[in-house]
Amino acid sequence: MVQAGSGTDMVGNHVPGLFFYAACFGCAAGFACGAEGFSSWNGTAAGVSSLSGLWAQSYGDRPGNVHLYRNDANPWLQEFNVSLRAQYQAAAVSPSGSGTYPGSHGRTEEWRRLRLGWNARVLRDLKVANIWNMGGVDSLGYYKGGRWNDHKMTRGNLYEANLEYSLPGAVVGAGKVLPVILAENRISSSKYKLPEISAVENMLVSDSSFGVWSYNDEKKEPLGYYAGLWSNTDERSRGTWGTWESVNMSLGLSARADGLLLKEGRLYCDWIYNWGDMKDRPYDGNYTGTGARNVLAVYYYGKQGAFELMAQAVWASRLREYSSGGGVIAPSGLAGLTVMPSFNLTGHVQAVARYQLAFGPDAVKPNKRYASLAERGGNRVDCYQAVAAGLNFFVYRDDPARLKIMTMAEYGHSRGGRSAGFTGWTFICGAYTNF
Repeated sequence: MVQAGSGTDMVGNHVPGLFFYAACFGCAAGFACGAEGFSSWNGTAAGVSSLSGLWAQSYGDRPGNVHLYRNDANPWLQEFNVSLRAQYQAAAVSPSGSGTYPGSHGRTEEWRRLRLGWNARVLRDLKVANIWNMGGVDSLGYYKGGRWNDHKMTRGNLYEANLEYSLPGAVVGAGKVLPVILAENRISSSKYKLPEISAVENMLVSDSSFGVWSYNDEKKEPLGYYAGLWSNTDERSRGTWGTWESVNMSLGLSARADGLLLKEGRLYCDWIYNWGDMKDRPYDGNYTGTGARNVLAVYYYGKQGAFELMAQAVWASRLREYSSGGGVIAPSGLAGLTVMPSFNLTGHVQAVARYQLAFGPDAVKPNKRYASLAERGGNRVDCYQAVAAGLNFFVYRDDPARLKIMTMAEYGHSRGGRSAGFTGWTFICGAYTNF
């Protein structure tokens, strides 16, 4: 397994150096194994030998994985690839009934995600992956000292480091990865149809976590599964194997549902149980677990021609505690509904809409990103609804995530609870690339 850094000197601005050395090691290993090495780009994705070859694999007429090395005849090392996910967003809010924090002007721009990594296929059936959140770039600002501070500087940290081994009919893995749970979160962020996931999912999903997991290929199987056991905590300043102060487990089942609502479809059911203490700050390590003790979700993905539909119902009990007004609040439950249709207007333009509803006494937290620009925007309410619409523009019709522009306008309304919450408009526009 790729070993992460062992101390604070291995994060932050030193991450690019780590990536460079890891890449060099992988390429050297290819040569040592008797491989053909770096061949020039010839349409076979064998490798790259120049910047023009790198560009051809990244953004040429036939983009695909960016292979620094590829040789299926080598019994030891078959592929060594690099990956990049860069997402830059600008956002503005137009609050109703509350002002924006002094200094925020109700708008911001940021590097939403900037990740650099590599992955390799070795011994035919073993995949190794290592991805870092890059440090030293602007992220979302923060309120301090009576005004909004724009921006906060990011600090590099380990996002993924894992092994996956393919068995007949199943894959088993260990390391650090983002658990595959809930409808919007289960999709790679490079393939989001709207720039931000719904508030109810944002409250409940876990962060990238250390664990062990297994799944099968749902694209090939009529019945699918994804199961994992995860550490609720880690220490970001060290690449430790989690801190395992407590754990959560996830179990997802799916079944092919062609013809249920649309011509092609799949039905999912996820259950996540967290053995951790749901108190406000009970752990020494950084908390990465779920936002509730019990989470149950049923959702559907369907497609017919240019039309696609996602619909999800979710329920959660014993949410994590939070501090408010000098006291500690322990929400008992939360329920939510999300419906997201989309339609490909052309091969390069997609229209998307989303309705979201979340409710529970003192339980619902409007998505803190960008709503936090407005006063009282991040507090809990009893009910939150929002309607969003957006247009996405793809450069590559066969690989939309490769390079695209996304836009979104969303109106959200808060009701009840201990604060005003967020009621108003959120506008987002960004540029996104992934390979």
